Amino acid sequence: MHVKQRIVKNKTFKELIVTGNMKETVLHSKHVEAGARMTNFGGMDMPLKFTSINKEHQAVREKAGVFDVSHMGEIFLEGDSAIEFISEHCTMDIVESAVNQLKYAHILNEDGGIIDDTIVTKLSEDSCYIVPNAGNNEKIYDWFKERGGEEYVTDVTDETAMLAIQGPEAEKVLQELTDEDLSEIEFFQAKQIPINDDIMDKFDKDWPMADTPIIQRSGYTGEDGFEVALPNEAAVELWDQLQALDEAPVRCGLGARDTLRIEFGFLLAGQDFDESRTTIETGWEEQAVEWDHDFLGKEKLEEIKEEDHQMLKGLLMQEKGIPRHGYGIYDGEDKIGEVTSGTRSPVLRKGIALGYLDPGYQEEGTSVQIKIREDKREAEVKNPPFV
Repeated sequence: MHVKQRIVKNKTFKELIVTGNMKETVLHSKHVEAGARMTNFGGMDMPLKFTSINKEHQAVREKAGVFDVSHMGEIFLEGDSAIEFISEHCTMDIVESAVNQLKYAHILNEDGGIIDDTIVTKLSEDSCYIVPNAGNNEKIYDWFKERGGEEYVTDVTDETAMLAIQGPEAEKVLQELTDEDLSEIEFFQAKQIPINDDIMDKFDKDWPMADTPIIQRSGYTGEDGFEVALPNEAAVELWDQLQALDEAPVRCGLGARDTLRIEFGFLLAGQDFDESRTTIETGWEEQAVEWDHDFLGKEKLEEIKEEDHQMLKGLLMQEKGIPRHGYGIYDGEDKIGEVTSGTRSPVLRKGIALGYLDPGYQEEGTSVQIKIREDKREAEVKNPPFV
């Protein structure tokens, strides 16, 4: 990554804060050359879209798209007790994980509030890496150091890039670049393999996480696909090779990434949760918590399970209108919740949202209203995925 010093004329001080001193991924120039519309996301200058959000969204649902997700953080943990340490500091038991297994986990504070959600990839019996959300790598790194993990953790965000190839044809696309059989990688598993000689020629041998790229079958779109972690220059070579294919995956930006993840109900840090929310309230307990091990915040989660609490639910518009973050959810005159994420589903061609609802309104099929501007529009509670 590089820091972009951008001088902008005729801008207010607030606008300069937004547009100045943004970091760039190693693929930034590729995005600009391709005509991407760029945007600030978590302090990174990232592509919002290359053509249109709808076209990129449909490409992922129907064939394959490729995303630069190098704005995400990477924290590497290694040492005799590194796996025990991460298990104590996330909601999933990594000690009992198989090597090359991925687990979706939450990192909690003492009160059970979510500091971040992440994927933990176990690389060996004494090493793993996690992927904090954009801009959270320093926060998580410092948190682990404060908790006594300084001997285990290394922030490798700046020297690491990640590409996500997503869609029903993702395996077919990536398979063209490697002799390894990608069908052997099961969902939520990883494999450390060389992709091809040209990529390995660019591979930084000092990269601490692995001797080869890490390919994992995972993603943030609800489709089949792979996320590939590798050193920066090797990632540029991989991006170029993908674009040189006869049936190249469609370049996709953060706009489509957002509509895709909302259609499947995936959480966005800082929007669908922060430290004021717990895993129980997000509705992700079943996927994100293994109760048979001890972890920071566990007692608080157990308490909240026994109490009435708000829950994050899906909302499907029954009238025209696009729900957005911060819109109120009502039952008549009574406010019963608030939208955290919302969009117009390119597949359903209807407004969809995620939002926290009070007890009594959490059952699927419950009718509610969302206040869009000055009007309250009918919506229905629906458990994601929407498609």
